[in-house]
Formats: sequence, structure tokens, C-alpha cells
Amino acid sequence: MDPQSLITGFLVGAFTGAAATYLADKYTDKRRSKESLKKEELLWKDVNQRFPKLIAEMIEDFQKPEFSGVRKFFVKSQNSMINSTEIHFEYHTDVHSDISAAMLYLQDIGYIEDITPGRCPMYRMYEHFVDRLKSA
Repeated sequence: MDPQSLITGFLVGAFTGAAATYLADKYTDKRRSKESLKKEELLWKDVNQRFPKLIAEMIEDFQKPEFSGVRKFFVKSQNSMINSTEIHFEYHTDVHSDISAAMLYLQDIGYIEDITPGRCPMYRMYEHFVDRLKSA
């Protein structure tokens, strides 16, 4: 076998292998992206079905332009007071009987984070959750 045939065969084989790997990765990434988007949509629908009143109130809060930058909220009863200079949302335990379950679930799926500084539960909304609320 002459060296030119050997080199040509090697280069053609290397190119074929590289092209196959590239195309396989490209289409696998597209499939994974579609699966991820579908999973996110199903999760959002699930949240809306589990806690429709709370999510509707959150969506309504973000409809107001003056609250577009708010990311924190307290969970408390309507009769209690919060001493905070920072603008925040409040969701009430006597309005939403399932709010404890909602907070645990929203934390589990990565929509909110518990940042309670004292005795009154306080949460921070992650940006992807805020984007969902604003676009709903």
C-alpha cells in the first residue's frame, strides 16, 4: 500500500467520523432542548393547576408596572404587619389555605428561595419564575 492511499484513507475516515459526531451532537442537542422546553411547559401547567388562586394573584401583581422590579414577598396573615422599607409582595395565609404547600412546591421546583430574615416567612422569586408570571 502506498503512503498516498494510506493518508487519503485516514483523512477521509477522520472527516467522516468528525462529521458524524458533529451531526449526532447537533440533533441530540436540539432534541434535548425541545424536551426541556416541553418539561418546563408541563411544570408550569402543573403549578397553575395545583395553586390557581395564588398564581393568578402573583400574575396580577406583576401586571402593575410599578411592581415589575419586585422579587421578594412575605407570607403572612392579613392582620399582621411587616416592618420593611423595601417594596415587596404579600400573600396571605387566611386567603390561600394551601399556601404552605405552594411555597414548598415552588421551592422544590426551583421557582423561589426561602430568605426568611426573622419570624415571618420571606421568599425571593427566581428570574425564570418572574418571566413566567409576566408572560402569562
